[in-house]
Amino acid sequence: MDHRLTDDIEAPAVRAPLQAVRPAFWKGLVGLFAVQDAILISYLVIVSALLLRAGPGATQALCARRLAACAAAMGLGCVIARGVTGVPPAIRLAVYRLVLVGSVIINYLSLRTLLPVVRTDSVDAALLQVDLFLFGVEPSLWLQRFNTRPIVEWFSFFYFSYFFICFAYMAVVVWCLRPGRRTAEFAIGTAIVYCVGQLGYMAVPGYGPVAALSFDAPLDGGFFWGCVARTVEAGGAMKDIFPSLHTAGPVWFTLFAWRAGRTDRRFRVAAIVTGFFAVNIIVSTMLLRWHYAIDVVAGLSLAAAAALAAPRLAAREARIRREAGEPPVWAFGYPTRPGFHAAMSAASSRAGSPGSVRRQAAG
Repeated sequence: MDHRLTDDIEAPAVRAPLQAVRPAFWKGLVGLFAVQDAILISYLVIVSALLLRAGPGATQALCARRLAACAAAMGLGCVIARGVTGVPPAIRLAVYRLVLVGSVIINYLSLRTLLPVVRTDSVDAALLQVDLFLFGVEPSLWLQRFNTRPIVEWFSFFYFSYFFICFAYMAVVVWCLRPGRRTAEFAIGTAIVYCVGQLGYMAVPGYGPVAALSFDAPLDGGFFWGCVARTVEAGGAMKDIFPSLHTAGPVWFTLFAWRAGRTDRRFRVAAIVTGFFAVNIIVSTMLLRWHYAIDVVAGLSLAAAAALAAPRLAAREARIRREAGEPPVWAFGYPTRPGFHAAMSAASSRAGSPGSVRRQAAG
């Protein structure tokens, strides 16, 4: 009896520290990592698992080391940015910006060696059949009739401009604007587009019409077509067609700028200009023979999904951080504007309710 009474009294005392550790552990994760960090780290974990399935080899080991280094940099950057309070806010913010943008760029540049290891096959024939079933024709073949120097140069210019559009949005939203709700939405949406898109490359590998189909004549291009061809040859991933990130990226930027333009008129002009570029880039992906039409459809769907998810995830994240007693995810020790968390919670409660778009535009 005495033994049983002793056990009954001590058991709650043993469980109590464990119950206290769980909220502390959760609070620590919430304090250190943002939604975009979780998306990027999840991407790295998934790709590492796919590499393990590919079997050992020199290239596999090289890719595994790159992924591990990128994950370590992401983790260390988040700890420095949000966990080391003794570091000046400007340095913490700069470190996080460098790690976040650098991870996205390095992950893309690594695809050239990564994709052939993860998937040695290609599904170009299946993608072609999907195009023929849905559209009755393969657009890249139909567009051969426009293979003239002025047209090829026009669309080559827009295809090449994709890289400058990505740089411009990263520089303005992540580096130049004051960090806040808009930055959080942009970071989350961009992480969704590029991480999900690059996983799509691994799930649906292909070389595109330029390598899989026969055309009547080579493209009649000049300076800008030469820039595109040399860039793809030097740094392209080669099996990166589904979904078309040349479609998803600019369309996501357009949708982001359009939403931001409801409260900041400067973004209205950016949305119009980016939208014009996006339309031309979409056409260029097929006219220049890089993508099937179904790649473009997948890219449009990915951009739309990111535009729907990013504001909701950013608002939910702000509410969770407020409830955990954490500062806004892009604060990094800087004083935050009064009502920031309240504004994010209000945005979360409006999301999905009838007439929410009309109320947000009026505000």
